[in-house]
Amino acid sequence: MIGSTTLKVGTFNRLLVARKHKSKRIKKVIVAALTLTSMVDMFSLLVIFLLQSFSNSPEVMALSKGISLPSAMSAGATLDAPVLAISKDEVVLDQKLVGETGGVLGKPKPLIDKLQSLRNTWQQAHPTEGFKGDIHFQADRDLSSTLISQFISILISQGYSAVHLAVASGSGK
Repeated sequence: MIGSTTLKVGTFNRLLVARKHKSKRIKKVIVAALTLTSMVDMFSLLVIFLLQSFSNSPEVMALSKGISLPSAMSAGATLDAPVLAISKDEVVLDQKLVGETGGVLGKPKPLIDKLQSLRNTWQQAHPTEGFKGDIHFQADRDLSSTLISQFISILISQGYSAVHLAVASGSGK
């Protein structure tokens, strides 16, 4: 008697042979694993690409502090160009403070130096192309037209002849 079963003649041998075969059987285990490494790598590259694409996208121009743009009925797409922002208090070129508005007009040398530096950088990056002179000009809507024209004349004297005035789209006040 083995366990709770009674054995007949010959069944003991069959039981031993069954145990032997059972221990020799190779269990086929299917391991279903999903390797996520390559998919995570692909998504990481996609995120980096999108971040760099949108950070270089000229369609969204940062508006400098203290500036409310005049409105226009139609506004075109923006170009990739430096931004000169003028408020009542300060002048900012590519998000770097140049000086106070009145001081820059009295002594425009720092602005001229920064404009020339931007031009030289552009020409080094594009040696086969001629300088197009594109620049975005953000001016507060409350500034006088003579003040704005003085800054535009400084831009034109430094070779920035394609001055793009930044406006807010929509109907004006």
